[in-house]
Amino acid sequence: MTGRVIIVTGANSGIGYETARYLCEGGNDVILACRTEEKANRAIEKIKRLNPSALATYMNLDLNNLESIQKFVDDFHATEKKLHVLINNAGMVPNTKDAKKKYVENTNFETTVSSNHLGPFLLTNLLLDDLKKGGEDGGDARIINVTCSIHDPESVKKRNKLQPLDLENFFLFNESTYSGWQAYKNSKLMNVMFTYELAKQLEGSGVTANCVCPGYVPGTELMKSNSKINRLFARVVLDGMLRFTKMTRSVAQAALQVCNLATEEKFKEETGKYFKDGAAVKSSEESLNEENQKKLWELSGGYMKMEGFEPIEVPPPPVEEEEKKEEEEAAKVEEVKEEEKNEAAEETTETKTEEVKEEDKEKEPEDKEKEPEDKEKADVSKDEPEQKMEELEPEAKEANKEAVKEIEKVADKIEDNVAVEVK
Repeated sequence: MTGRVIIVTGANSGIGYETARYLCEGGNDVILACRTEEKANRAIEKIKRLNPSALATYMNLDLNNLESIQKFVDDFHATEKKLHVLINNAGMVPNTKDAKKKYVENTNFETTVSSNHLGPFLLTNLLLDDLKKGGEDGGDARIINVTCSIHDPESVKKRNKLQPLDLENFFLFNESTYSGWQAYKNSKLMNVMFTYELAKQLEGSGVTANCVCPGYVPGTELMKSNSKINRLFARVVLDGMLRFTKMTRSVAQAALQVCNLATEEKFKEETGKYFKDGAAVKSSEESLNEENQKKLWELSGGYMKMEGFEPIEVPPPPVEEEEKKEEEEAAKVEEVKEEEKNEAAEETTETKTEEVKEEDKEKEPEDKEKEPEDKEKADVSKDEPEQKMEELEPEAKEANKEAVKEIEKVADKIEDNVAVEVK
């Protein structure tokens, strides 16, 4: 199949990039729907270096942003191109070592389910009319959803702790139900169930819908949210050393499976199937539950508030037990800091008090040395009045003598006067 318009999400690296490159080599008009323009342009430059005549263009798309999805569709319509194939390849694996949930701002969606299922669900539904028109030309339009075998815990022995999908706990809000692997498993299971219900909805429209597991491909950026050690182990040990065991796939091998399903004539009439290693195989038991497929369809449309669905409000994410513990621990740390601060202040006060005492002790000898001097000065001060009195005594005695003489004279005169009066 050549000369078709094909949208590939997450096409700047990994399986998406290789898929876009292969499709360009086939003469198709490929739109790389990516979140980061710089990375997308680098991918296009690489494609055109290998194939200068390649029809590869970039359009911005963030599957965690409802406005971005709507704008992408509007921008695509502005190109007036027909659409023949939509490949929902973009996806992410959360940090599986981090038990803390992450949510999309403004929607409260758990990030993994939002990016891997709800975003593609909305994008696909908004482009259905375009695909139907594209299918009218040659009676062939296709939707390919890239999923993973982890959707079936029975096929992944080491993931025995994974639980069945609980649609009443869509975003794993319930206590002790979240883990990175559980969120990823649920999202990939939703891809499969969405594909089955979508195929039913599209019967007779000329548009087919299938999903594909490209195998375990460690050499991609799918686990970019994980630690550097985990990513290095995946790339070097798993991708390099286990390739010969056929336990892993190269990026090129994985992309080829996607491209074949999107373009080969033999898959033209295939719809509503799960493919692995180039053949349709049975998916997990829980993915085959038709009642849950329908329920997932209704819930997804409701959460995305799409036309024709009953809108569903998402409650604020619950405060996690871990977050509570972190807050409590932070409060305890603050208490300890405050206590240490108070203790330090007390120690400072005690130290200053001791310093003052030491200064007083150092001053004591000086004070003792000064005491005799002060005493001598005090004694001198006490003696001064006595000395002055002694100095004044002769003068006082002489004055007293003079006063006595004067008194005697007056007395004599009085006696004379009295004598005269008697006479």
